[in-house]
Amino acid sequence: MAAIAQLSYVLTDDLTFVGFLRYVGLFVPIWWAWMGFTFYANRFDTDDLPYRLLILLAMLAIAALAVNVRDALAGGSAGFALSYACVRLVLVALYARARRHVEPARPLATLYLGFFGASVVLWLVSIAVPEPGRYWLWAAALAIELGAPVFGWRLIPQAPIDPRHLPERFGLLTIIVLGESVLAVVVGTSDVNWHVSTALAATAGFVSAAALWWLYFDFLDDTFVGRSIVRGLVFTYANFFVVVGLASLGTGVKLAVLATGAGTRYDDSGWVLGAGTAIFMLGLVAIQLATPPVLFDVDVWLRVATAALAGALAALSAVLSPLLIAWLLAASLVLQVAVELARHEEHAGRESAV
Repeated sequence: MAAIAQLSYVLTDDLTFVGFLRYVGLFVPIWWAWMGFTFYANRFDTDDLPYRLLILLAMLAIAALAVNVRDALAGGSAGFALSYACVRLVLVALYARARRHVEPARPLATLYLGFFGASVVLWLVSIAVPEPGRYWLWAAALAIELGAPVFGWRLIPQAPIDPRHLPERFGLLTIIVLGESVLAVVVGTSDVNWHVSTALAATAGFVSAAALWWLYFDFLDDTFVGRSIVRGLVFTYANFFVVVGLASLGTGVKLAVLATGAGTRYDDSGWVLGAGTAIFMLGLVAIQLATPPVLFDVDVWLRVATAALAGALAALSAVLSPLLIAWLLAASLVLQVAVELARHEEHAGRESAV
């Protein structure tokens, strides 16, 4: 997604804790826009002419969102608010269609129309409100949108999600974010004079991303989403931390590569790598804890330990180079993959023997 690639500049332009919070905050509407269309398509994907035209209109609005996201908190907030409101208006139109044609889904569609419609109003009103009041309206609008599934959880069975396809759609976003992270590294470092340390930093980043990809797709239960609405909600909201953590890791790798070049601007940027890895692992922990039948198994504790290590490395970024942090994280993640692979092969062997 172009919006995610552009969003990485929000963090690289302001390498502070406040800058990171801004980055994470702006990630929420981008992620939630994807989630909105994902859930709708999972329930009501008709693939007819009106649906295709509305999706094309949404793509145009998302392109505008990508153009404005970098300056959303620096002079381009009105354009960001307008483009995001247009994205949500398309979703409102889609739910209005579903409400008209799918009778069992009318209660849920009506609830979503109310919540999403109120959010769109706040986004549009925010354009006329000066900063920082505009940002408070954004926060209120997002709170309304994010709360819609929680308030409507009793109505969800009337328009059920297909549990077989939903993890695949979530996984697609993970793959896209991984690809955008790699692209961000390539584009952001195209002017760097590459040498041994530069290649080592990029390699460590690739190894870390590959390990996180392996953990997410190899050990995630693709069937538990449909067993419980509460577990499905946990899976949905925890997915945000998985995705934003992976995107942060990609930005951290870019910064680690830049830190190997001339100058000292990015010498203390290793904390971005640690923060991204820790957030990703904690998101996986939340998903694991919602997955039956085993809760507190070795895999969970491995992920908690990796998150703790990543947090400690982030705290030590003032004394450790980004390159060293990148390789320590890569080694820990590869070790975790190896341990979990061994454990799963051992379990598989026992089950086959029985």
